Amino acid sequence: MIFLYIDPGTGSLIITSLVALFISLKNFLLNVYYKLISFFSTKKNKLKNDFSGKLVFFSEGKKYWLVFKPVLDNLNKKKIPFIYLTADSSDPGLKLNSSYYLGNMNSAIHFLNNLKAKVLVCTTPQLDILQWKRSKNVKHYCYINHSPVDIHSYKKFAFDHFDSILCTSSFQIKNLNYLEKSRGSKCKVLLETGCTYYDEIFEKKINNRYNEFILIAPTWGDRSFLLKYGYSIIKTLINNNYKIIFRPHPQSWISDLDSLNIIIKKFKNYKNFLVDKEINSEESTSKSKVLITDISSGIVHDIIFLNNLPVLAIDFSWDDGGYESSSLNSKSSSSYLINDFGKILKEEDLESIVEIIEKSKSFIINEKTINKHVFNFKNSGYIASNQIMKIYNSI
Repeated sequence: MIFLYIDPGTGSLIITSLVALFISLKNFLLNVYYKLISFFSTKKNKLKNDFSGKLVFFSEGKKYWLVFKPVLDNLNKKKIPFIYLTADSSDPGLKLNSSYYLGNMNSAIHFLNNLKAKVLVCTTPQLDILQWKRSKNVKHYCYINHSPVDIHSYKKFAFDHFDSILCTSSFQIKNLNYLEKSRGSKCKVLLETGCTYYDEIFEKKINNRYNEFILIAPTWGDRSFLLKYGYSIIKTLINNNYKIIFRPHPQSWISDLDSLNIIIKKFKNYKNFLVDKEINSEESTSKSKVLITDISSGIVHDIIFLNNLPVLAIDFSWDDGGYESSSLNSKSSSSYLINDFGKILKEEDLESIVEIIEKSKSFIINEKTINKHVFNFKNSGYIASNQIMKIYNSI
């Protein structure tokens, strides 16, 4: 019998080489896959990616429509032409003139990688990091924030390769400046814009007459209390006869589906347990008296500004190695807001969550207070349209 001996150094080299070969093969096959999808979808739609010299907007889908709508409405009022691209066939933006459906996100990304345009405005982060690459034929990439939350919960390098960012608050600007200096990355144009969808949702009156529910709305993935504490929190509240609306993040129905199914299966027969899967959260929030969520959740600002509801935000230990929070030396802006209008709960506080809910009180918030946390409240669509055109005309 013949025995083969491989020393540890050689073995490590072989393993590393095999891993590198696997990654290269995977990327090659993905690239072929995207090209095939793009070829057939482009052939079907007869859409070319040449919008040279034009202002182009790209949306991942209808859930971002209210982010773009106030900006596009103001451009239409000024009779300024633009192109609207989307990866969602049900996007309301497809009713606009010069709007196009690109197919699913895989098709859309390949299309954008070869786009020709003067300015591209989008809500999609991580440009030039993974599959989505900067096109040499796009002169300027502008990121418009779809949420007032700070940048801590975004994946690393989410904004590094944009040319400009329409920021929602001074907290974002401060932290983006910090990352630029600490990384030595390119200096971007950071603009005081605001949260554009507030122009739309604050035009609607929210009815709070039926505020008898506890709204549990965790974010998704490893930044959320859902996986570790979701079941036990709901069980405690159900056992204490609270009425619960359980509203997981839309991405949870993809990334955390197994955990959601366990929770829903356990409590679906309780009359005081409701599940909300609607894109719009207005009905659930109008029936609620307290929100329980994560400190990094994007719903915190909306609930406080629009509904005047106290927020109980759970702050627990999580691995932030792949997120911008690991590169920042400041607290998230949400923590300052919650300290004023709610309570930040540590893991040990969850044992007393019933008592904490009973002590929570509603409040009145005014625009002066809101303006400390977000730019151009209820007027950011107009501001954004002017900022975008200033960028466009300067190129």
